Amino acid sequence: MAHPTTIGPAWALAFLVVYPPVVAAMRRRGMASRRRIIAVSVLFLYAVTVVAITAFPIRVRQADWADDGWSTVLRLVPFVVPPLSFVLNVVMFVPFGVLVPLLWLRADAVSRLAGWAVCASAGIELTQFVLWVTLGSHRMVDVNDLIANTAGALVGLLILRRAVPTAARRARLAA
Repeated sequence: MAHPTTIGPAWALAFLVVYPPVVAAMRRRGMASRRRIIAVSVLFLYAVTVVAITAFPIRVRQADWADDGWSTVLRLVPFVVPPLSFVLNVVMFVPFGVLVPLLWLRADAVSRLAGWAVCASAGIELTQFVLWVTLGSHRMVDVNDLIANTAGALVGLLILRRAVPTAARRARLAA
């Protein structure tokens, strides 16, 4: 088998092309305070970092899922995970739990933020699954990542609430 083609993490920077239109839309809507643009900028940099970590590098090779079977990539049993992997996934989503409630006040509720975190994490896992099926990139699709990422977002919300105790102050922080 030939050496696989590798698509490196620098390609994650391509996601920054949506940044200028977002800032322009914020300005048109009168939502472009200095604090809000800083918060959105940090969120974009965080998102690019998460994409670089979770989707790249992509090693393009012949998809061998028909031969290897689903069990080589899918991990569907909860809480059967190396502790370090679980902790790193928790840590990766702590910024999500801080930034999202600052930018969208509706997310400053445990159940709502948990839902957003599950959706974001499921999007990552779905991307990894699609890359495996289509390009043969072997990234684990793990239910434990959903659990750990959601827990990390909730830890981030807890940190935010400890640092800025009142909802009114949190609302003004990135307004």
